[in-house]
This record gives sequence, structure tokens and C-alpha cells, in this order.
Amino acid sequence: MKSALEIALEKTQAIGDQAREELSKLSPAQREQIEETKKIYEGKIAEREVLFQQEMMKLTGGMPLEMALSQIPPEARMPLDQAREKHNTEREALEKERDGKIEDIKKNA
Repeated sequence: MKSALEIALEKTQAIGDQAREELSKLSPAQREQIEETKKIYEGKIAEREVLFQQEMMKLTGGMPLEMALSQIPPEARMPLDQAREKHNTEREALEKERDGKIEDIKKNA
């Protein structure tokens, strides 16, 4: 009987093999386009993260979020929760957009 570690390693190996096979089908120009797309979206996501952190600092009066959450009553956390939800939604949208562009590049293989 296989251990959980052995099963996980097999799955990781299978994913790696599939990724290598997919990568071998792409031209160098497509690989470069994919890398450039990843870099662009990495930057956009990082920018959103900085803006989110700045917004959190404003909402908590410069207090670290963990400390603020322990001191703010649950009914007053609504602006923090809304900002966090907005941030997560924007991040997911950027990731989805990035993945779509990468798929488009791969389809043109």
C-alpha cells in the first residue's frame, strides 16, 4: 500500500510530465510571450496588493490588521471585510484574465 507521500509524489510527477509536454509544443516566441504575460500580471497583482495594504492602513488608522481585528467590534468590521472582498475579487479577475491570455497563446501553437 502506498503512503500519502508516494501518492503525492506520483501526482506531482504526472503534472510535471504534462507541463513539460505542453511546453515542448510551444515555440520559443510563444514561451517568451507567456513569460512576458506572467510578468505583466505579476506586476498588476503586486500593485493591487500595495493599494490594498494602503487602504487597510487607512481603515485601521495605521494599526496592523491583526491587531485592529482584535480591537474592533465585529459590527464595525464591515468596511474591512468589504475592502478585503473587493481585493480578492480584483485579484481573481486579474488571474483569470492572465490565464485566458496564456491559453490564447497556447492555442496558437
